[in-house]
Amino acid sequence: MLMETAVGIQADSLTCDENPAQLETEWRLRAEKELNETPENYLVEMQTLQDLILNDSNLTVPNTNEFPLRFLRARKFNSTKAFQMLQRYYLMKLKCPELFGCPLPTECSKTFELQAQNMLQHRDQWGRRIYVIRVDSFDSSKVTIDDIFRTNVLALEQIVREPETQISGLVVLLDMAGLSLQHAKFFTPYYAKKMVELVQETFPLRFKGFHVVNEPFYFDAVMTVLKPFLKDKIRKRIFLHGNDIDALHAFIPTEILPSEYGGEAGPFDNRGWYMKLIAEEEYFKSLKNYGYKSDN
Repeated sequence: MLMETAVGIQADSLTCDENPAQLETEWRLRAEKELNETPENYLVEMQTLQDLILNDSNLTVPNTNEFPLRFLRARKFNSTKAFQMLQRYYLMKLKCPELFGCPLPTECSKTFELQAQNMLQHRDQWGRRIYVIRVDSFDSSKVTIDDIFRTNVLALEQIVREPETQISGLVVLLDMAGLSLQHAKFFTPYYAKKMVELVQETFPLRFKGFHVVNEPFYFDAVMTVLKPFLKDKIRKRIFLHGNDIDALHAFIPTEILPSEYGGEAGPFDNRGWYMKLIAEEEYFKSLKNYGYKSDN
């Protein structure tokens, strides 16, 4: 099983004389096979992407190779598509900051106290990150839907920094137990469209699967809201398991799952993940320095 490894990326300027991502051999070969990340493509496509960024005078991005690299990987080293995604990424933050603006971890304590969201400690057998969302833990008297949405963005902003996750992607486990009328606003067409926009077009991650468990019989109505916005590729990656936890285990190994899902990793607890985010507070503060200039 591919567990987490500590592979750092260092880059000091917007030059591409060499590939800054010195990946372990297994990951390097996988990036080449799945993402067209050859040394030759890296040099050409990175330089092209950097030129496109520099030509957009209203846009400010981190002055590193590391940042544009995540967009190249998300678009299989097509610099044109990567640049279009990068533009959409910052435009969504400019136009809809209440949802897409990344909050500081210290601003999210009430949300994390609900124990509704957690990034599992270990990767699955394909090296993917697993993000768990538990709908029954959402308490609308304590947090808003915007709080939940922005906390998800915070989680994505953290793991997109990981080279391994850029290569292997993310799997979402959505527990719909306890879905009630108070949760209906989470699945209105407006929020459904914004969520799908994030997944399909704007965030530089490879979303490899969505596994829904404990969904009620009327969850079909939720899917009816979502389907008009979904591309076939994403639609085929949605799996509805109901109460059949064994079916979930065919996709996510029990060794990394919380005990609530028949796993061996102990009870669901997001405090460790939250502490990791808190430790990166300064990084998240720095994100506010980048993006498109506002007219205000």
